[in-house]
Amino acid sequence: MDLIHKKKENRAQIFQSFDSLKGFKEMIQECEVEIVSPRILSQDDYEILNERVHEIQKGKLVTIEYYDRIHYKRITGVVSKINLDTQILQIVKTKINLKQIIYIELEE
Repeated sequence: MDLIHKKKENRAQIFQSFDSLKGFKEMIQECEVEIVSPRILSQDDYEILNERVHEIQKGKLVTIEYYDRIHYKRITGVVSKINLDTQILQIVKTKINLKQIIYIELEE
């Protein structure tokens, strides 16, 4: 069928949306992120976290909340590495500095 002979309401179907600025929408969304300041924990909170860090074992399921330079993130997963000397905890492929953690929940 010829385009000229198509009904007016069907003509719009031949056009597809075109994203001339690929990645621009995602870049704008990243700029909209609100930057949050890190929380200051009390001495009691540090002691609780320290106890829980020493209970973490490789292969165990944990939930961690941590500060990631601009906001807080929560991750649940299996601990693949923990190194108290370098103060790095790795959950699957995510590496977290122990100093950035504000919450730890150990799964049974």
